[in-house]
Amino acid sequence: MSRRVSASVVACAAMSALVAAPATALPTRNFGPANPTTIGAACANPGDTGQTVERVRTYFDGSAGAWTIANYNSEPLPITRTITETKTKTWNISASINFDIVKLVNVSFGASYTDTQSYQVGDTVGPYPLAPGKTAVMRAGWVVSDFRGEKTVCGQDGTWQGTGQTFTATLPAERHVEVSARDNIQFN
Repeated sequence: MSRRVSASVVACAAMSALVAAPATALPTRNFGPANPTTIGAACANPGDTGQTVERVRTYFDGSAGAWTIANYNSEPLPITRTITETKTKTWNISASINFDIVKLVNVSFGASYTDTQSYQVGDTVGPYPLAPGKTAVMRAGWVVSDFRGEKTVCGQDGTWQGTGQTFTATLPAERHVEVSARDNIQFN
């Protein structure tokens, strides 16, 4: 019986030593742009940092070129255009950001976003089929998204909190061509 009691006492003493040991906090970490966070969500280590990011809108920026082509033939016409002037779409950010926002966006939304995309002299747009009796408007440009976010910190309560350091950014996702068609206008 005494062996059982002494074994139990030793086990309890070992457990209390583990419980009574002072808790040491992990060192704070800056995960950089690979740490997208959500304000109010749980976090594990007070002092860790991250960022929120949300896509505000996505739209077509047709600033690389526009052409109007009419098909007065009786057969479909393949329409193409050659870029004669280099056009580039670069990212735009609201303030000096000390992290790679492209990585944050790629982790959060997919790897198609880049910091710059171009149409080079000699690039060909098309061919796209244009039906007989139709006029097409062809616009070359980019699919672009606007983003906004805020730097975050893991608070003492174990949740992600905003720091008030907000940012906005515009990034191109892909080169894109928009083609619309209408009936030809008959000129007299």
